[in-house]
Amino acid sequence: MFRASGCIVKRQTRRRLLKKLGFCDFSTGSQVPPQADVVIIGGGTAGCNLLYQLSKRGIQAVLLERGKVTNGTTWHTGGLLWRLSNSGDVDIQLLEASRNIYMGLEQDTGVHPGIVMNGGLFIARTDERIEEFKRAHSIGHYFNIETQMITPSDAAKLSPILDPKNFKAALYCPGDSHIDPTMLCSSLIKGAKKRGAQIFENCAVSAILTEPVANLRKVTGVQTPNGTIKTNCVVNSAGVWSRNVSQLVGVDIPLTPMKHSYVITDSIPDVKGTPNIRDLDGDVYIKIQGDTLHLGGYENNPEILKEVASDFNFGLYELDKSLFQVHVERAGEICPVFKTVGIKSDVCGPESFTPDHRPLIGEDPRVLGMFHNSGYNSGGIQLSGGVTEQLAIWIATGRPEVHMFNYDIKRFSLLQRSDRAWVTESSHEAYATKYNIVFPNDQKLAGRNHKTDMFHEALVAKGAVMEQVQGVERPAYYVKDRTVPVRSYDWYGAYDHVRNPDNRYEKELEGDRTFGFSAHHHAIGEEALSIRNSVGLFNLSHFTKMYLTGPDAQEAADWLFTVDTDLGTGRVAYSCLLNSKGGIEADCTVTQLSEGVGTLVGPIMKGKGYYIVACGESGPQAVNHIRKELIKKNFKAVITDTTDRMGILSLQGPKSRQLLQSVTDFPITDDRFPLGMSHLIKINGNLCRATRISFVGELGYQLHIPVAFCIPVYNKLIDAGRGFDLQHIGFRAFYSLQCEKGYHLWNHDIRMDDNPVEADLRGICRENGQYLGKQHVDKLKKYGCYKRRAFFTMQNDVCLHGNETVWRDDHIVGYLRRGNYGYSLDCSIGIGYVQHPKGKVVDDEFLKSGKYEIEVSNRRYPATLFLKSPFDPTHNRILGDYEFEVQEQEHFED
Repeated sequence: MFRASGCIVKRQTRRRLLKKLGFCDFSTGSQVPPQADVVIIGGGTAGCNLLYQLSKRGIQAVLLERGKVTNGTTWHTGGLLWRLSNSGDVDIQLLEASRNIYMGLEQDTGVHPGIVMNGGLFIARTDERIEEFKRAHSIGHYFNIETQMITPSDAAKLSPILDPKNFKAALYCPGDSHIDPTMLCSSLIKGAKKRGAQIFENCAVSAILTEPVANLRKVTGVQTPNGTIKTNCVVNSAGVWSRNVSQLVGVDIPLTPMKHSYVITDSIPDVKGTPNIRDLDGDVYIKIQGDTLHLGGYENNPEILKEVASDFNFGLYELDKSLFQVHVERAGEICPVFKTVGIKSDVCGPESFTPDHRPLIGEDPRVLGMFHNSGYNSGGIQLSGGVTEQLAIWIATGRPEVHMFNYDIKRFSLLQRSDRAWVTESSHEAYATKYNIVFPNDQKLAGRNHKTDMFHEALVAKGAVMEQVQGVERPAYYVKDRTVPVRSYDWYGAYDHVRNPDNRYEKELEGDRTFGFSAHHHAIGEEALSIRNSVGLFNLSHFTKMYLTGPDAQEAADWLFTVDTDLGTGRVAYSCLLNSKGGIEADCTVTQLSEGVGTLVGPIMKGKGYYIVACGESGPQAVNHIRKELIKKNFKAVITDTTDRMGILSLQGPKSRQLLQSVTDFPITDDRFPLGMSHLIKINGNLCRATRISFVGELGYQLHIPVAFCIPVYNKLIDAGRGFDLQHIGFRAFYSLQCEKGYHLWNHDIRMDDNPVEADLRGICRENGQYLGKQHVDKLKKYGCYKRRAFFTMQNDVCLHGNETVWRDDHIVGYLRRGNYGYSLDCSIGIGYVQHPKGKVVDDEFLKSGKYEIEVSNRRYPATLFLKSPFDPTHNRILGDYEFEVQEQEHFED
């Protein structure tokens, strides 16, 4: 229960405490230096961690803090450190890196960071939550994170305040901890300053100086009342004020400040030294601080702040006790002590939140040298150590060592970033559902229909159930005899919003809220098999489409792409884009063009040019990577993004050639239209670019269509398709088919921390000439790899989603990056990377020998490893040769 105490921590009280602890003044001096390698704006946990990491790499860094170090949100944060995440492998790596950094601080700096190793308990009230914890427990094995699934009674022995009758199980992580934020920052600063870093408190940034470069801008310095600092790199670490800082260079970031609170109980002697508690089903967390409990949570109606006052230093808000009462009640269900203990104080401060509850990290795509390091969603302590280690490597060497795309600010489009309504409602849902179970195929309700393509209405009318990727709506799968439109966000009924009366979409999503096979599994299978047996239509319009043109287009292509792109006009090649470390930044198709006909799909060019199409999530990454390299190498070439000006429809399957031939006069034959060729053709009088290529392992064609012609071409295909049993196919089937064929998917089984040789893509890495990252490719070709991509099939009826641990002869050798179901193979399939348990080079012999198992939810299942997918290993189907299929089937029937 709440006790009226009036014990709000006042600003001056906090300052006196800081002074008493000796942490009041960190300033190097008053006059800023004339130049620096890096200028960090903001002295909270994120800024101090980055300063420490940069100084360790010999980088001359300066931190500017408008007020005092920790005076924003850092000083009042709870400081919990969890080792496991339900979001994925990268999150776990970053959490573990933070912990390791903090554990080593005292030895490095002589200042204890205030870390308390009391362990953590994750409480499960439902069977699905138990399943989620089992999955986390299993992937934790790969990362050497000690965890135990325990009974409620065992949990109550570790934490006597728990009532074992009111929950079903718990996950115990003895390595979890919490840390004092002020002591942490003091230790970080000590370590940074001893290596030459400088800090200036009470030093606001009044301007960030830039100059134009190509069609972008680059940072040249910062202005302060204490002088101007010349620099080519500024890092925005300003916490809840980060939007104000980004607006100094004219860009917006998707960040929303909200009030976030916790309360502190009276003394409870029995809790001293017991584990911290995370009750995700109750939306609450409990930190053990001495003999008191700190209780916080995530309500569905947080107070959203338009802005935080610039002078809100060491400040707090009055807690709305009626709003917070729900957390006390939920906590009381598993910890009855909350029904009687008094609340002696409360903390209600501003925190910054983002649309997907992940930080905003990396270089801004519009301003070179402007890096972001903000939006930690009240998790800055536990994430910023690992994140800023990668950011420091990023700044020092050009790219991070860990695959940071899901943290990179470029994951949000410029349209998303500038739409405050979209940012606010998406950030609200991310906050309100923070502790929801993360199901593999679940979808958000906020921010929907933000961007729809030219086919959207027609496909919804055909029964498309939409999913959103990078702010764009696309079909996930199709239902028959009904429609499932996505309605506007109703804020879960918060703030007096009326819940949507039309909840068809929400009801549809319920079928995917499982770690087993989806309720839509068979419907998706019907779509997948229709591609294998007949012909299907995909809408790929959200793929990124661009032209590379200019006098140096060929030279630029030679530098950017791993494959030989000078194959002749109209030839299409699949290629990787690599960074300087040989990591895969994106994958794409590249079509060489020459003089065109003056249309969007056949532009007039002076000399050679290239039409580039990047799939899904790698699209925006590809555009920014190419653009930056063109500037860096000073190529006389430009990249033009035409994504919103063209749609893409893809016909795939044995009957795709017949269907396409029925709507065009252009000869769709092997001699005139071989695999890997692109032509301009007319459909219903409308000029399109047709490309013979497949991402699902079948005979197939892509049609790239100017916006004005999209619906007429679509209607023509649908009309003609009735004679060929044409089916609409969604992306759930698309990814099943793609995975079954063993094709690659960027941001999953190929990422920027993978080399093409490791990923079984050496065949598209040419021997001749030079391209970015080639020396790293050549090294692995010569000496071998320490990890190798492999394909797995399961013998049991078990569902794979990715992040399952791979065992070989009773040793952990890797984990799956992606999992799916192969409807033609009729089994669960997975793709992952395998390492040698003794750190040796992994060769074919090692991969093919041994007994493999995949660990799913704390249980191991037998698996078969293949170097390549066993589906159509001779690639007859993509060549249009289906005769062998009939012969095999007839023999089987006999």
